[in-house]
Amino acid sequence: MPLKRQFSYLLLLLAALGACTMPASWQAPYYQDHKLVGKIWSTAKENFVSQADLTDALTGAHFILLGETHDNPDHHLLQAKLITSVAASGRRPIIAFEMIDMAQEQSLAEHLSASPKDTDGIPEAIGWQQSGWPDWQIYRPIADAALQAGLTLRPANMTRTKARGLAQSGLKGADPNFAKALRLNEFLPDAERTNLRQEIANAHCGYAPAAMIDAMVFAQFSRDAHMARAMQNDSEKGGAILIAGAGHTRHDRAVPFHLRRMAPGRNIISLAFLEVSDGVDSPLTYAEPFGKLLVPFDYVWFTPRVDVRDACERFEKELKKMQEEKSKTKKGQ
Repeated sequence: MPLKRQFSYLLLLLAALGACTMPASWQAPYYQDHKLVGKIWSTAKENFVSQADLTDALTGAHFILLGETHDNPDHHLLQAKLITSVAASGRRPIIAFEMIDMAQEQSLAEHLSASPKDTDGIPEAIGWQQSGWPDWQIYRPIADAALQAGLTLRPANMTRTKARGLAQSGLKGADPNFAKALRLNEFLPDAERTNLRQEIANAHCGYAPAAMIDAMVFAQFSRDAHMARAMQNDSEKGGAILIAGAGHTRHDRAVPFHLRRMAPGRNIISLAFLEVSDGVDSPLTYAEPFGKLLVPFDYVWFTPRVDVRDACERFEKELKKMQEEKSKTKKGQ
């Protein structure tokens, strides 16, 4: 690893695992002085809570979901810190990653079997660079925290091939045994399905046709079910912690929805790391996109923002490319 990258990574790791209760310095550059940054909101209490209160709650939960913004390094530093805290209590949860899928499972296991603490070699072993996820270096503190605590890393996601197949064929084209195991025939209630569809449509900024959005809804529902199953597997003793995008950690229609069906009675806690916005100082305002006070997370931890551009502006090239490829495929049929 180049010396400059080694130094940058060392700063990230020290921030995540050091004795301080917050990162030594925030990595995301925007709104670091915002009044909500660093504060933790409890949905149940409708009030701010301490990090000690949050840690106590997480320690008592069988399933913990840590919802992130993928390219925000502060979210990964805080995830690493919480993993360390939960492990320090004596818990031994598996650490399941949305970013690693079942096609990479054997490569990950073989690498860690040969080099149990070598997180630097993980990206090459599993082909992380070709996956499209942000730089491994901002995720590495999570893996380091887990392996230093003697925890097991697991893929949570289904393979991309399977996800694409489900998006194209829907339930009728799914393997019957696979569909039954994940209960894919028992779809979301109408309100949650409509909510998910609208969120996906908004995220694609008008570039995705209606049929594609419907396919994406089913694919995401299936992926959430798969991640829930991955958390449940091998988690009987120590439980599981999921590292995933915040949208996958919602109680109302994402992974927790499936966990409640697969493992009824288990304690589930969802924590979302949310980026602050300029001039928006009330936690309740951040709740509005989720339905006023019906925030689908148990806790929200506010952090600086990594990018101030509108999401449609940030991903315009990718969205246009997606639309063009879809149009070519349609013409070729």
